[in-house]
Amino acid sequence: MMFRLDERLSLCAEFVREGTRLADVGTDHAYLPVWLALNGKIRSAVACDVRVGPLENAKANILRFGVSNIVSTALSDGLDNLEPDSADDIVIAGMGGELTAKIIMRTQWLRDRDKRLILQPMTRADALRLFLCENGFCLQEEKACVSARKSYSVMVWHYDGQIRECQDVFRYIGLLEQDDSDEARQYIAVINGKLKKKLLGFAADSEEYARLCEVTARLDFLTRK
Repeated sequence: MMFRLDERLSLCAEFVREGTRLADVGTDHAYLPVWLALNGKIRSAVACDVRVGPLENAKANILRFGVSNIVSTALSDGLDNLEPDSADDIVIAGMGGELTAKIIMRTQWLRDRDKRLILQPMTRADALRLFLCENGFCLQEEKACVSARKSYSVMVWHYDGQIRECQDVFRYIGLLEQDDSDEARQYIAVINGKLKKKLLGFAADSEEYARLCEVTARLDFLTRK
């Protein structure tokens, strides 16, 4: 029996290239690679998790849906136990942005123009965008979605070696500044609300206060479009 992905994982699946080799980091139940295999979108997949329990759940689902010829598992902290030729599309979804950045930082084989990173940070997406800009990665695409009444952003990056300045608005909403969808506006509104709360912790005459005021003014405008 086929199952449905939620909106968050569906958006991740949308960005996966046809016929690719996939790595799903922090796979939990392996819903994403199993769904992609059942739909014939991927050539192979490695479902990775650092914990034995979730990996056992992943193995059970792989057997249940009969895709063990396509999807394998790996006990791995991030991508540490994977070889460079294991995957061309790498999904890291459901982790914090800072943890995601650490995984990417220590995986040198991701610095390859043919690899694609499909990232869905649960927290600190701003820190992740900043890290990637400063370490030679380029943001190709970004979309927002709403799942279980929560807003998420899914980003697609690749390495090109060019160091980029991460402008303040880009740091917080990436390419969603150019997106007129309801999902993008909702995501921007959520980020704007968090930044406005953060403003309360700064002195009104501080440089950081002035910087965040400029950002929130721009985000106010984008949510009213």
